[in-house]
Amino acid sequence: MTIKTFYINQDKTAFVKAYMLDNISGLAFCEKRPAVIVFPGGGYEFCSDREGEPIALQYLAQGYNAFVVNYTTNAKFPASLIDAAYTFYKIRMRAEEFGVDKDKLAVLGCSAGGHLAGCLATMWSDVQIVKSIGCEPEDLRPNAAILCYPVISGVTAPHEGSFKVLLGEEPNRSDLSRLSLENRVTPKTPPVFIWATANDDCVPAHNSLVMAKACISNKVPVELHMFDEGPHGLSTCDKATGWHEMFYLDNCRRWIELSVEFLNKYMNV
Repeated sequence: MTIKTFYINQDKTAFVKAYMLDNISGLAFCEKRPAVIVFPGGGYEFCSDREGEPIALQYLAQGYNAFVVNYTTNAKFPASLIDAAYTFYKIRMRAEEFGVDKDKLAVLGCSAGGHLAGCLATMWSDVQIVKSIGCEPEDLRPNAAILCYPVISGVTAPHEGSFKVLLGEEPNRSDLSRLSLENRVTPKTPPVFIWATANDDCVPAHNSLVMAKACISNKVPVELHMFDEGPHGLSTCDKATGWHEMFYLDNCRRWIELSVEFLNKYMNV
């Protein structure tokens, strides 16, 4: 395995760690791997280490290359989305260098990182974002999205802290609606896999429900797993990422296997 780091802004506060499996001679699959681009959570105030490398390593074990994005935090919209879009574009345009298939690139995000991954999945054709990157809209469209206990809505059971970072202390209803991903889904949104726990007391499960409903309404392939219980921020649901036994949940940990099956199906892996 090779690990590389590259920066995505001039002051080098935002960066990406690329985890690339070595090729195996004679196996064409290994020369051009599918990839998952991971956006950790942290309420848009920081990027959680618990939701970065440990998750990336799970996908490496399944033959995916993985990228963990430490995007700009504590900044108003669209700063973090521009970081996400630039990262995605760079990986797609340099697919050969990173050993990935440019047409099999998924985004994954946890909590506020789920909102960021969802932004890219639903706003990839946004004129402001496309102009900032200097590319064609289709260059920014992920092939699939994995949303883990995601922040979705600014109006339905919102995680207020995330939207205050993005929009200021007193965001208006119009801006909250604009950044509510259930309002941004279109028939061109890529397939979406969502999982959450029903008793999440930080980012209410209603967020996942409204996103799934929006996908269904737009005929976007969607798979939703609502586990009965578990705290927010489960990440890999084991001792590698949990600081208390309440995080060690084998039933919730199935999300990893289920999401890989989803990606394999919709990205034709």
